[in-house]
Amino acid sequence: MKQDKHPVKLSDKKSEQSTSSSEKLSDISKRLAQSDRNAFKELFELLHKNLIRFCWRYTQDEETSRDIVQDVFVTLWEKRSTLDPEKSLVALMYTMVRNKSINLFRDTRYSDRLDSDETLVQTDPEPDEQVNLDMLEAHVKQWIDALPPRRRQAFKLSRFEGLSHTEIAEVMNLAPRTVSTHVMLALRDLRLKLQALQKESQEHA
Repeated sequence: MKQDKHPVKLSDKKSEQSTSSSEKLSDISKRLAQSDRNAFKELFELLHKNLIRFCWRYTQDEETSRDIVQDVFVTLWEKRSTLDPEKSLVALMYTMVRNKSINLFRDTRYSDRLDSDETLVQTDPEPDEQVNLDMLEAHVKQWIDALPPRRRQAFKLSRFEGLSHTEIAEVMNLAPRTVSTHVMLALRDLRLKLQALQKESQEHA
């Protein structure tokens, strides 16, 4: 009986946290529109690091990524009076970073690096588990890299950046249902790959 109740509690907690986060961002958006500098500072602290990491996937350069993200925050402040509290501020920021990154490198010799991805699987293993975890990390990265481009992008925005499907839909200019399908298929693909790897390991054990 305890096992039956546990998932419900986790789900409820996650839902409450998501609602709380959305309300906080909506409040920040309203205050930004009123030129509240503290709201701007709060948003910067919430998103700055994640936006740099997201931007790095396009630029492959940390300094350039920092410059782009800083420029996005400046642009947001300049256009603060046009913000709509009913729309996702997170999706807006990610979209702005993505567009600025692509525009900056579209006509440069770095354009062929736009689809490069950062190794995102992070672990903190015990020493005796390091080899196996390193191998699994390498496999997972390969599997994610092998996903179709749109499916890969939706999956990473969902699992690594924490965006909701609605926010991802705004960033990728897709219907939320399409985003859900991309994420579901990505999870299915990775699950099948993991099952195959486990089976192979058992056969050679």
